[in-house]
Amino acid sequence: MSTESQSDSDAPELAAPRDRGLWSNHDFTKFWVGETISLMGVQVTALALPLTAVLALNAGPEETGGLRFAQFVPFLFLSLLFGVWADRRRKRPLMIGANIVRCVLIGLVPLLAWMEALSMWSLYALAIGIGICTVLFDVCWMSYVPTLVDKKHLVSANGKVNSSFSVADLAGPGISGLIVQIFTAPWALIIDSFSYLVSVITLSSIRRPEPEPSPGAERHLGKEIREGIVFVTSNPFLRVIAAIGSAYNFCYMFIDGLFVLYCIKTLGFDPFTLGLTLSLSSVGGLLGSLAAGTFIKRYQYGRVYMVAVVIGYCGPLLVPLVTGPTWLAAVVIGGGFVFTRFGLSVANVVALSLRQAVTPQHLMARMTAGMRTLLSGLGTLGALAGGFVGASIGLREAIWVGAIASAAATLPLFFSIIPRLRKLPESPEEALEFATAQRTA
Repeated sequence: MSTESQSDSDAPELAAPRDRGLWSNHDFTKFWVGETISLMGVQVTALALPLTAVLALNAGPEETGGLRFAQFVPFLFLSLLFGVWADRRRKRPLMIGANIVRCVLIGLVPLLAWMEALSMWSLYALAIGIGICTVLFDVCWMSYVPTLVDKKHLVSANGKVNSSFSVADLAGPGISGLIVQIFTAPWALIIDSFSYLVSVITLSSIRRPEPEPSPGAERHLGKEIREGIVFVTSNPFLRVIAAIGSAYNFCYMFIDGLFVLYCIKTLGFDPFTLGLTLSLSSVGGLLGSLAAGTFIKRYQYGRVYMVAVVIGYCGPLLVPLVTGPTWLAAVVIGGGFVFTRFGLSVANVVALSLRQAVTPQHLMARMTAGMRTLLSGLGTLGALAGGFVGASIGLREAIWVGAIASAAATLPLFFSIIPRLRKLPESPEEALEFATAQRTA
């Protein structure tokens, strides 16, 4: 894929960006709108793909856990490689290419179902392909946003993107559940396929030139991967975020690989009830995204993160705890997850902004790749483990194991320097000065 040839010298506005709010930053708005629409499709796929396995292919715990493993295993093996690649190239063309391929792969699911050629093995293969594109896109967009907005608008920009996740969480599962209820699971994926086309159009319309990556005297793949890993593991902020985040994601994916099967088989949900429950629970995520900026202004930055993490990581305890009629289970899980998603959403905005603030731009993609390898890569192993444990000891018992471990994942944060961080650092140098002062205090 070719890249643009615009250099920094041809883009003086990048050297001295104008002081303007996000609402007047039309290029960020284009990115934001396209990402919001594609995220809506992602949420449809997140529910429709496992429902396709459960309802159309009669999948059990090992198969549903394996499907989640297939979706996320590329994060374990490709994030670091893609991080180096993205640091060498402009991000926008890579993002456009990734979304074109995702559009095609997701569209193949209903096509194969129509041809009566869909199987678990074809779902595994398509899930891996979609996951590869998702790795590339995620590594790029988190590094691309800081080139679209000024540093002082970074928290606001991340909050808006995170609110898009929450809006997609709110509407996507309900829409998906309704479509699955009416048309069967594979056809709900058509929405996701078209959503990526919209993202391609909006990304292609962005006019702001992207800075040319520094060519460097020599390029060495292994050395550049190592630099990204060392930076994440040696930075006192990033290694804590990576440690607790990867532990939580392992537990989340452990539960998530079983959740659809648990709700359908154990709690008696139909697809629409399942989708509606997940949609209602996402109200908390939207509220958290909108409130994150206010909390940061009023309270200490690190304290906001700590409280949000505790709320979010303890929420999965509600899933195996609930018993009784289907309507009560739906209300308890949906209502309880409002608070869970609220905490996770605030924590995500705070953590992402902190990651970007403490990282030099030339390492941004490799930092993102290293974090994604730990956060999503280890989560992938959680999905595989959950499937085997669920098949061995039962769905509810396995979910209890994952939920208790999720709550325990908060402990390292209390012994770190992050809770003592009063505000978002202005630069990587300021962040290291703060860390050094805390160590010598």
